[in-house]
Amino acid sequence: MPTDVDSSALSRLLDVQADDSSIARLNHRKETLPEAQRLAELRERLAELTADAEIATKQAQEAAREQDRLEGEIGIIDEKIGKEEQRLYSGAVSNPKELGALQSEIAMLKRKRGNLEDSLLEAMVQREQADSTLASLEAEVETTAREEGELAEIVAKINGEIDAELATHQASRQAAVKEVPADVLSLYDKLRAAKGGVGAAALRGDTCEGCHTALPASEVERLRSEDGLQRCDNCRRILVVV
Repeated sequence: MPTDVDSSALSRLLDVQADDSSIARLNHRKETLPEAQRLAELRERLAELTADAEIATKQAQEAAREQDRLEGEIGIIDEKIGKEEQRLYSGAVSNPKELGALQSEIAMLKRKRGNLEDSLLEAMVQREQADSTLASLEAEVETTAREEGELAEIVAKINGEIDAELATHQASRQAAVKEVPADVLSLYDKLRAAKGGVGAAALRGDTCEGCHTALPASEVERLRSEDGLQRCDNCRRILVVV
């Protein structure tokens, strides 16, 4: 273990630790940003609504086509009925058998028209329901898309602020590590990885700020009287007397 370490290098090690703690905190904040989680939920919801709206659009189009088809068929039958009734009442047909057949044809056409009109009423109801569903979904898509856009701007702003802070601490760390011996930095990195991100801590008063344990008075006196790299007897982190 390195022992002959200048006090100024140890002080800079605390600066490295402070920057590392800030970088870890900022990265955690970025990864767990509530606004970002809400944004992801909104985007998932928007995708679902968009898919539902596409299906509803097809259903509304199909309902409209069915209504148009039925209206077209009824129109054709009305024309046939009109023509047949014109023949019936024009006097052009006088043969009783032909007149009977003509009357039967007109009655059949009217029954067919009645059935088509019943189907048309059902189709009109289905179209109205499909149009209503589509309108509701399109309104929800618009509202959700607007909310998603607004929240995306907020998340981008927050992430930009976090990135700016990260850049500041990363630059500060890069400057500080240059003044810390490589072997000390290596020990620090190993301890930080093993001890929850804290590899070096200050001895403030009689307390190690790494494990928050009050050390015996004799141990504190020894630590303050000796130079070089020291370790906390309790948590084994690098201990820097301040």
